[in-house]
Amino acid sequence: MDELPPQVLVGLVTLAVIVLVRLRARPVRVRRLVVGPCVVVLVGAFLLVPWVAAGTGSVGATVVVALADLVLTVGLGVARGATVQVERGAAGRVEYRYTGLTVVLWVVSVALRFSLAGAGARLDAAPAVTEGSVLLALGISLLVQNLVVARAARARQPLTEPSITPDTKNLWTKG
Repeated sequence: MDELPPQVLVGLVTLAVIVLVRLRARPVRVRRLVVGPCVVVLVGAFLLVPWVAAGTGSVGATVVVALADLVLTVGLGVARGATVQVERGAAGRVEYRYTGLTVVLWVVSVALRFSLAGAGARLDAAPAVTEGSVLLALGISLLVQNLVVARAARARQPLTEPSITPDTKNLWTKG
């Protein structure tokens, strides 16, 4: 991997923007917390198709690297979500923001992803899991993290109030 593939660059830029924006307190909007990562997952899956179609690499190594990537992606998403500060803001809205530990865990996530990609390449895993799945993994990790944040927000928001923020429907009740 002499130069970074475009999806890796897009993933890094996307991540940098997300981290910079979320260092400031933001109102919890559950729909945004879920829809954004789902879009990244869909784009990542779409971009992964040509890599999978190429079908190169050792099947065993590819499976091992893909499973390790999934475990790391989900585990670090849960860990980061638990470090996000969720509290009531001055206007009474539930807000969230990244903490220093959240940023450190993002750096760890990126470093582990690069390490796993390097190990996968040395083991002859398919490039689909070593390079092509970056946006897919980013989307899954963000989705898991954001579900942890949404759950924390729900714990701070009585179900009798109309919404997490004044401009959204109550997503916690049916109907």
